[in-house]
Order: sequence, then structure tokens, then C-alpha cells
Amino acid sequence: MLSNKVYIIGGAVISVLFLALAMVEFSTGYPDDGLQDLLYAAVSAGAGALLYVLDRRQRDRRAATEAQRDAR
Repeated sequence: MLSNKVYIIGGAVISVLFLALAMVEFSTGYPDDGLQDLLYAAVSAGAGALLYVLDRRQRDRRAATEAQRDAR
């Protein structure tokens, strides 16, 4: 199983690629396709941000559990 960081980095890379594709489509005269690509970029950036937040919470929980174990 891949770690959460791989998915976060993958979401960021895909987001940047969709932004680049949107810029190309806007400049070549396809504004509707460019808007769709901007939507995809926003969705992938949002997914990456959500994974980042969930990863931080998971790390905090693990650290708290280990601190409780060490306190015993």
C-alpha cells in the first residue's frame, strides 16, 4: 500500500498538469474546455488538501497513543 504522502504529491502534480492544460486550452480558443480543466484542477487540489489534513490527524493520533503507552 502506498503512503499518504504519495497520494498527496500525486494530487498536486495532477492539479498542476490540469492548470497547464487549461492555460493551453484558453490560449487556443477553447474556453469551455479550459473551465472544465480548471474545475478538475480544483477538485484534485481539494483532494490533496483533504488527504493532507487526514494524514496530519492520523499522525497526531498515533503520537498521542504512543505517548499514552510511554506514560504507563
